[in-house]
Formats: sequence, structure tokens, C-alpha cells
Amino acid sequence: MIPLPLARRAGLVLLASLVAPIAAQNADAPKKFGAVFKRQVDTVINALCAGMREDGSFGDGTALQTAQVLTAMGHCHRFYTLADGPVVRRPMNFLFTRRGAKGGFADAGGDPIVTTSWVHDALRVLEPREYASEIDATANWLSKHGAPAHSPWDKLRLETPHVGGNPLEIGAAAAGALARGPIVNSNGTIDNRATIDALLQLVACQAYARELDRGDAAPIGYSDVAQRGFDFLLTQQEGGVFFVATPGGNVPDTGLSGLGIAALQTKPKGLRTEEEQAIIDAGLEAIVAAQNEDGSFGRSTLNYTTSAAILALSMANDPALEKPIVAGRNFILGIQNIEDRGYSRGDRDYGSTGYSGDQRGDLSNVGFAVEALRRSGLDEQHEAFAKAIVFLQRTQNLRAVNDFGVRRVKDDDGEWIEIAPGDDGGAVYYPGNSAAGYDRTADGKQVPRSYGSMTYMLLKTYTLCGVGKDDVRVQRAVDWIATHWSLDENPGSSPLLPDKAKFQGLYYYYMVLAQALDTAGIDPLMVTDAEGEPRPVAWRNELRRAIAERQRPDGSWLNDQNGRWWESQPGLCTIYALLALHRCNS
Repeated sequence: MIPLPLARRAGLVLLASLVAPIAAQNADAPKKFGAVFKRQVDTVINALCAGMREDGSFGDGTALQTAQVLTAMGHCHRFYTLADGPVVRRPMNFLFTRRGAKGGFADAGGDPIVTTSWVHDALRVLEPREYASEIDATANWLSKHGAPAHSPWDKLRLETPHVGGNPLEIGAAAAGALARGPIVNSNGTIDNRATIDALLQLVACQAYARELDRGDAAPIGYSDVAQRGFDFLLTQQEGGVFFVATPGGNVPDTGLSGLGIAALQTKPKGLRTEEEQAIIDAGLEAIVAAQNEDGSFGRSTLNYTTSAAILALSMANDPALEKPIVAGRNFILGIQNIEDRGYSRGDRDYGSTGYSGDQRGDLSNVGFAVEALRRSGLDEQHEAFAKAIVFLQRTQNLRAVNDFGVRRVKDDDGEWIEIAPGDDGGAVYYPGNSAAGYDRTADGKQVPRSYGSMTYMLLKTYTLCGVGKDDVRVQRAVDWIATHWSLDENPGSSPLLPDKAKFQGLYYYYMVLAQALDTAGIDPLMVTDAEGEPRPVAWRNELRRAIAERQRPDGSWLNDQNGRWWESQPGLCTIYALLALHRCNS
């Protein structure tokens, strides 16, 4: 886990958190903060630049502190870039003297993951185009070495709203510490560590203030809607274990426990009560205890269950959980339908993963598996992802890449039909099969219909496999999303199906929608309105609102329009809703 820059100066955060929060601002008329803490930030940056060392480094002369200062400069109200000359160029040149042969950055005795992560942040903010190849190289290095999903700057920014009420109050302690310039030691020398930590806190407050002024900041802290859902989930567990309702009574389930503990961890750790944290800790212990000798978790639907377990364990950011995570990863790799299991590229299921090792693959299972593999630290260059892409393409209604072609298959009723891929860019459940129905062509072939939850799962999984935004496969999936935007239903169902079909998997749809758009970095989303005109959608705000409107009095959510796929159980719907809200606030 990469620690927050202020972790070693917890006093600053603690002092900030003791400041009483102000009354909530009217959402329709957010307060205009402007560029907060300009004087303190300018004074400290000027002092650090004046004290730049001969080799171009800042602070104590390390790559870590130099990268942190450059990151602060890039994100502050001055928005420094390479165009600002030697104050940026010289320290950037210094950083590259600390790059190792394999691409990481490190100081003698320092943590290369932490240092490389900060260098990556500096490169991204100062000149993303000129440093594009270096940014890709550091990203690959970090992925290979198991760095956390959020960079240190991103993590600091995401945590900032949880410290207090507004940016002026959050940064009050740091601003006070820097009131007379850099923080000094008793002997009169600059305390570089404390000064840079405080600078980063103030710059994070500046970034947060800009978001508030634009009106697109996530809710401060943990929203009442989320807390009510959280409280409901606590009633669905015992000792951190969640239960599935069956005709014979409630049965403990490792897969649901994995998702449930993951949902509970969407509440920032600093805001959890001791009792809440104890339940999460107990749940994590129960998940680890449910691991089998082959690395899988639970007793059934082993891919889903193992993927859910890895999700929960990875969210804990606990190095002690690395061993069970890696064992789970190895199990998932072992059940992928590839050559080692007797599959060849011509097989429909090649590259896929099914519910367990002996079952056909589908896009939902593949999506869960790929996310688990990435969360486990597996590099996107691993062959498992390239082989998964072969299957992903066969689920996409895009003839340019879908090589599944025209085939005779059995439908869900066991009847033979001749199917052919469509060309709208959306996705289906597995090659030749769609829960949204089929369209008949003039020559009698059946085209499986694209639908919302699978198209978002396709977008998310393509992205996790390393397929970029400029790739036609991603572009066409986004095009389908743009013309089928809806939060009222899971879009795409055939009009020939019963009306309730469009509501099947609604909360799963919400979850994967948020995961896909957040993972792909799409914000806002450009959609096509009824007149065919493009319009931007602040999807995070709209989804937050849609989920809040559907919350039940007891804090839960329930798909009362179609209970298919276990959405007749409020526990699962509530888990999906909280995981969706979490991505809305990323």
C-alpha cells in the first residue's frame, strides 16, 4: 500500500479533522471558493525553487521529494508545465538520473514503488504528451510490481473530502503551519518532509475547491444514502459472513460474503466505527478461511466466488493478504479455457472463463475474472488477457472483429437456430447467446441482441485488458452506450419479450455501468438525445440520483420489477448499489 503523503505527519490531518464542519451548501448554488491558499502555496514553492540543489533536486535531494514537489506544482493554482523553464525542466532531468534499468525510480534505501508512483504522477500532470512513452513505461512497471490501483496523488485527492467539511477547513492546519513560509526545525533549517507534506495537503484542497466550484465534486464524506445501505447490510451478516436466502433457510455463502465485505469497504476506513471495522475484519478472516487447497474460495461457482473474494481482500490494502490473493489468482488462471485445458483458438469458448472449471464461458464471468486478475497485480501484458480478448471480440456485435461468424447453435429452449453476429457495437452474454432476445434477418438468421449490462461489462473488461479508448472495439461499444443511455432499465431487450425483461439485472447493470465508465475514464459521457443530437451527461451525478430515488425505507434496494439473477434478494441488490455508488465517487 502506498501511504498518504501526510501519513507520517498525522498531526496535520488530525488537526484539520478537528475543525467543525460548516453547514452543507445548497447543491444548486455551490459556494465559489476560488483559488484557496494561494499565498501559502506560492511562498512554499518559491522557497523550494530557490533552494533547488545543483543537480536539480528539491527538498532533501531525493527523487521522492522532487517528484512530490513537481506533482504539487502541476496541480496547484499556477498549473506549472515544462514551459515554465528550468524550475520544472531541471528537476525533471534529475528524476531521470534515478531511473533504473527496468524502468522504476528509486533512491538509495527508498521504496521504489512509492517513488515511481510519485514520478508517474509528476509526468502525467506536467507534460502528458511529451512524456507519453515514459508514462506508459512507469505504468507498466507499477502494474508488474503490484502498486495500488490509485496513485498517491489520486489517493490523496480522493481522501481529502473525508477529512472535514470544506477545503478551507480541511487545509486550515497545514495553512497555519506554512503561515510564515516553510516549516523549520529547531536549528533553523527547513523541515523538508513536513513542508512538502503540508504543501501537498494545500494543493489537494485547491483541486477539491475547483471541483466544488464546477459543481462536480463527489459528496463529502460518506453520504446518508450510502450509510443507510451500509447499515442495512450489517443486518444481513453474522460475524462478517453473508447469507443467501433459500427455501430451506439462510445459507452462508462465500461469494456473497466477498461482495458484501467489498461493499462495506466502500465506506472510507477513517469514517468507520470500531464496530464496523471489526465486522469487516471478521469478514476478511472468514473469506481467507474459506480458501481451498487449489486457491479457489467457497464450494460452488468457483470463478465468481474466487473473484469476489479477491475483490474484498484487495480492497483491504493489507500486505498480509497477498498470499491468499495470489493463490486465488493462480486458480483463476488455471481455469481459463485455453490450450492447457484442451482448447484451441477455433473453439467458441477459447480465452473465456466459466462459473467453474468445467463450464462454458460467458462475458460476465470473464469480466469478474479479469478484474480479479488485475486487482491481484497481474500485468496487463500477461497472455491471459490477450486470450481473453479473443473471447471478448466474439461477444461483441462488431463484424470487423467478431470471427464467430454464422453458426448453428441451440437456443435457451434447446432448439437449433442459425445465428450471425450483428454490427451495432454492443455485446451479448456469450457468442451466439443473448438474454435480451434475438432479431431475425431477412434470410432467417438470428442475431443475438446487444444489451446494457453486457456492453458495459465489455467496455470495462476491454479496458482492463489494455484496449485503449482510441481502439475501434472500445469506440463502437461507447457508440452503442451513447444511443442506449438509460437509468430506467437495462436497455436492449427485444420488444417481443415480456415488458419485465428490460428490468432484469437492473442493479447489476448499475454496478457494471459505474465500473466501466470509471475504469475507462469516460466523464462526461456524450449521449445521443431523442433528436439525434449529442449532449454531455454527468453520469456520476445522474446515477447517484437514480440509486437514491430507489432506496427503500429500511436502507436497502430491491428489484421489484424483475427478480431474475438473484435480484429478488435485497442483500445482493444493496451490495450492487453500494459498489455502484463507490465508483460514482471515485
